[in-house]
Amino acid sequence: MITDWNSPQGDFDPTEKQGELLMLLSGQQVTVHTSAEDDFDYMENEDVAFVVKNPHSEEDLLIELCGEFSVFFEKWYGEYPATEEGYAQMTQDVQAVLAGSAGALSLYTEDGWQGTALCTEKPGPDADAAGLLERCWSAEKPHKPLEKGSRVELVYWDPAQDRTLTV
Repeated sequence: MITDWNSPQGDFDPTEKQGELLMLLSGQQVTVHTSAEDDFDYMENEDVAFVVKNPHSEEDLLIELCGEFSVFFEKWYGEYPATEEGYAQMTQDVQAVLAGSAGALSLYTEDGWQGTALCTEKPGPDADAAGLLERCWSAEKPHKPLEKGSRVELVYWDPAQDRTLTV
């Protein structure tokens, strides 16, 4: 059993959610990986990773069940505590990405890539980049006012929905 001593419960084991998570992903093409594989040798022996194949592009979704829950999509990385609440938020975010109702929002300025956050907003054709950034950017990702030429890129599960907004 993996023990996350930072967890309020102290004995929550993310790997015990494997079956439940596979049921949630049953409509997707999923491959299961362990630390015995070269690409996943950074994981502990009991850890598991699921790769959800994207039928629309090469941008797959990676879910890791380690000492916590981790999700990777495009440049976005979500980290969730090893708690029931963390698991519930992680599955909600995964479902939103797969349904196309959430995307990876990346900010680029003259200094390059500034970071990526999960955005659950679908901007319209006349969307304001600064307003979208204010609504989707998390409090942990402070930014200075957008300079002319900055851009916001939204990447969705289906690339036909991807958007780039320029200031």
